[in-house]
Amino acid sequence: MAPVALIAKISAPAISIKHPETFQIAAALPLPQPSSLIGALAYCLGAYTGIGLTALDRVKSLVLAARARLLSEIEVITPIILRRFRILDKGFEKKGFLKALEKLRSCDFEGFRNIIEGELTDALYREYLSQTMFKCVWIVEGELDSRIAYLLQRLGDTESLVTVEETWSAECSLEYADHVETEYPFTVPREKIEDMRGEYTIIRMCDEKRERKMFYVPCRKSIRRTKSGVKYFVYQPTRMVAKFKEGLRVYRIENETIIVG
Repeated sequence: MAPVALIAKISAPAISIKHPETFQIAAALPLPQPSSLIGALAYCLGAYTGIGLTALDRVKSLVLAARARLLSEIEVITPIILRRFRILDKGFEKKGFLKALEKLRSCDFEGFRNIIEGELTDALYREYLSQTMFKCVWIVEGELDSRIAYLLQRLGDTESLVTVEETWSAECSLEYADHVETEYPFTVPREKIEDMRGEYTIIRMCDEKRERKMFYVPCRKSIRRTKSGVKYFVYQPTRMVAKFKEGLRVYRIENETIIVG
């Protein structure tokens, strides 16, 4: 059976996708990594069919490649301090919740509040990407309705906000090429690359099998200023032209190219 591309256009007013080599989300990736896309599609399939956690194994067996690219002209990087209530984990581990209940039973409302809003909270630095839009592509071998992507509720961190604007299926073809122009990230051993042109960022991300690899991501990171002079970082999509020492596997979809190596 010929492979088919499932495509979704996703709008994200605020999204944070954890860099695999940072604690929590101290640094966010500029776009969803392949492993995040696998997990997202598995959630959609599991919710649609009711097969639960086994949906992940099903998706892994179907998906040949999963990649995303930026559609927005710019993507703003916004650092925030996130305050979290840790009642269900931290509260029971240190018996802080029991102390709070004792304060409440004795009508010490101020003491109850100090424990709940003080001892049982924490704060951490996170990066969020704002006002961005992605084009996500899953190349699958088999039948899978692209409309299940509408069930996607989040992508990345639990506090991320995403909306699936549109989904569709498209034909794709597998070819071998040694000269490729692409807007999608790819991972290829450096010794196989003869030449690369265009701006790009090298980022370690997890591939479809959750293995950490160096990806060449077609985007640039730059500094901008507001009218008042405040500096902020943005990502902007770019296009790369790569020449390889030998022909590599690529998928052609709607006049676009995804390199799978």
